[in-house]
Amino acid sequence: MKTLLLAAIMSMTTVSAIAMNTYNTRGMTCAQIQSALKRDGIAQLHYASPRNPGVPLYDTFVASSRDCRSSSMSKPAYVTTRDTRKCQVRQCVRKSRR
Repeated sequence: MKTLLLAAIMSMTTVSAIAMNTYNTRGMTCAQIQSALKRDGIAQLHYASPRNPGVPLYDTFVASSRDCRSSSMSKPAYVTTRDTRKCQVRQCVRKSRR
């Protein structure tokens, strides 16, 4: 019984760690997107391609480098929102080796 309870607790912890909010930027302002990232730390954003607005894109964005893996850092990126074509957000990229 203890093993079953322990397995159930561990699986709930794993599921909550994987959960990520998803936002469609077309219906949100830049300020709303930035606020959501600040609140959530990490989120998947669905946004329009800057070159071809009819093409939907999606990717994962973060509030800061603290939300990236240790082998990565955040860099500025831009998504299209309801009120602007260039809303600045942050995206994790691998640290370059020197």
